[in-house]
Amino acid sequence: MLQIVFRSHLTKLLSYTDIQRLCLAAARNNRKAGVSGFMIECGGVFLVSIEGEQHDVAGVLDRIFKYPHHDGIEIVYSEENLGHRRFGAWAMNIMFMDDDVFWQTVFGSGLSCDEILLHRTMEPVFALGLLAMAYHHACSRAKIAPSPVGARPGRIPRISHMFRR
Repeated sequence: MLQIVFRSHLTKLLSYTDIQRLCLAAARNNRKAGVSGFMIECGGVFLVSIEGEQHDVAGVLDRIFKYPHHDGIEIVYSEENLGHRRFGAWAMNIMFMDDDVFWQTVFGSGLSCDEILLHRTMEPVFALGLLAMAYHHACSRAKIAPSPVGARPGRIPRISHMFRR
């Protein structure tokens, strides 16, 4: 199994609703491909993890690289021969980093999400940790197990599982 973590920027800002629609489309496509994933967003900057069999992840990445609304895609981390899915509860889901409960719980009020995602060299350990904290917070709030159950990875998220203010 392969995991890729990347950061990207939108070429133009989209509404929460538009981003949620994109997430749902990605979840449907990922589920068909056998890929799971999770992403966080703040100010049009995304940090995304996708995981699955190498050829499936490569196909999803190819589609992402061709998507015209992404700019500046930077691979932050890649791991082959992953023993299990780290973000397997959903085929794809998103957590908006301006979620007040998450932000106060994890970081307090000293930093903004813009500072965390935009103006920082993204170290792999930091990226994985940030994604893991957001993912476990989202799973907890959605009242679902963070590990997938059964052979087919990831569910399609409900809009109510895409947490924001």
